[in-house]
Amino acid sequence: MTTARDFYREATKSAGVGMHQNLIRRYAERQALLLAPIAPHWAEYIWLEVLEKQETVHSAQFPNAAPVNPQMAAIQKYIRSTMSSVTSAEGAQNKRLAKGKGALFDPKKDYKLTIFYADSLPAWQDGCVKMVRGMLEDLGVVDIKTISKKMDKAAAKQAMPFVQHLKKQLDAGLSREEVLGTELLFDELAVLREMVPGLLQTLSRCKVVEMVRVSGDDERRTGTLIDSGVVLPELPLAAAGAAPGNPGFSFGNLAN
Repeated sequence: MTTARDFYREATKSAGVGMHQNLIRRYAERQALLLAPIAPHWAEYIWLEVLEKQETVHSAQFPNAAPVNPQMAAIQKYIRSTMSSVTSAEGAQNKRLAKGKGALFDPKKDYKLTIFYADSLPAWQDGCVKMVRGMLEDLGVVDIKTISKKMDKAAAKQAMPFVQHLKKQLDAGLSREEVLGTELLFDELAVLREMVPGLLQTLSRCKVVEMVRVSGDDERRTGTLIDSGVVLPELPLAAAGAAPGNPGFSFGNLAN
């Protein structure tokens, strides 16, 4: 509960909106009920004095766990991972500049963030997913050595890290549907649009966030700017691995 609370607080703060009063009150109620058996005096104080309940907390019904909403859980996970990836990339550029190394852009000057999202997997990733799924159905495990031997050497350099990533997620306990599914439970573009205020608030020098839809196969992947409909003549390397639920992104300083 604490992790969820912190995520909610930081998300609303970065987006420039306040936390919902009723939701915070409900959170305090649940905390008081959960802690009542081990911290009865504290729970009673919160229950009667802060929440202004009429009866003792020890007469209240213990809360039941609410069913998890798969769509909301997927959206929360997506927002967390995307925000983490973007802020980490910006931080890496700051470190390179601090060490006197070349950087792709200067994070201390105004810049633009471009997010590349895809409606479908690149063909090479789709092939990896099918290979892993087939091995799970036949053997029940993902054997990296066997996959490596079957794969063309030219493709292995790009594909094997992706296969290892899939195996790592499966080994971590994620379901096959979560790791190998290609259909999202939510509208990715809609979620990205909702994230824009938070991104602009979190990334201090970011002034523009634009979305590019990536489509096509490996050899002819194209990008379309969402707001203008302009088709980009070529895509940067950051767009090459864009897949449903796993966007790519690039930074670029704005002209003075």
